[in-house]
Amino acid sequence: MFRRPLCLSALAMALVLTPILSGCDDDPVLNTERDTLSDPIADIAALGGYLFTTNEDWSGHAGSQVDLFKFSVDGFPEGRFDLGLNGVGYLAATADAAAIYLQARDSGQLFKVTPVGELAWTRGDPYADSGHLACGLAYRADLDSFVTLYHVPGTATYITRHHGPDFAGAAPPLPALTLDTFDPDTGVRAIAWLDGWMWVLGRTATGAAALQGFNDTGGFTRYITLSDSTACGLAPTADGLRLAYPDRRFELLPLAGR
Repeated sequence: MFRRPLCLSALAMALVLTPILSGCDDDPVLNTERDTLSDPIADIAALGGYLFTTNEDWSGHAGSQVDLFKFSVDGFPEGRFDLGLNGVGYLAATADAAAIYLQARDSGQLFKVTPVGELAWTRGDPYADSGHLACGLAYRADLDSFVTLYHVPGTATYITRHHGPDFAGAAPPLPALTLDTFDPDTGVRAIAWLDGWMWVLGRTATGAAALQGFNDTGGFTRYITLSDSTACGLAPTADGLRLAYPDRRFELLPLAGR
């Protein structure tokens, strides 16, 4: 289970999220002001014809600072829900047919939330604690299972793991992948599963954003360079892949020939 020094505001205590909230301040009066509008968004998940994402809290303030945002697929805001979180950083995201799953990049902490921001469970990820950086989360509808991706920092080495429904029964680590397309210092940013392909989003050593796809037999790969290097999120939808950008823009990538 993930552990870190914590300092909770009264609001955080009321939300009963002691294992995951942080944000200490030496000042005796904690600043709990919220400014989610200036935060970049993180990864995205597609569920029920909508896109869901979280803000990457940059305020440094105490208390609840992270929301779940709901957008139409063309980017129109439809709602926001307070998650009661602080100090989790960039959150990878995916969804099955009913819920949204999030994973903190820095700690590997996993969260299951409903489309209206209710916390179903949170749990640590021992594999992320072993020195591998959590860098992607995807749902395989064909197998009703989840895939997580981990990076060995500073290298081109990645590990995938498969999990059953609701992240039950994690399988042993699979053989290592070598993804030398991406900068070994920044690593992969997000992943998605679509039509038998695992798509990986990251930046190359030159700073360009790129997508690399692997089919489930391992026999074919595809590579796409993106025009906007700030791409930060990825989700599968019925008409292709949706890309997200920190300033709350969304783009459809149809994937011709799929």
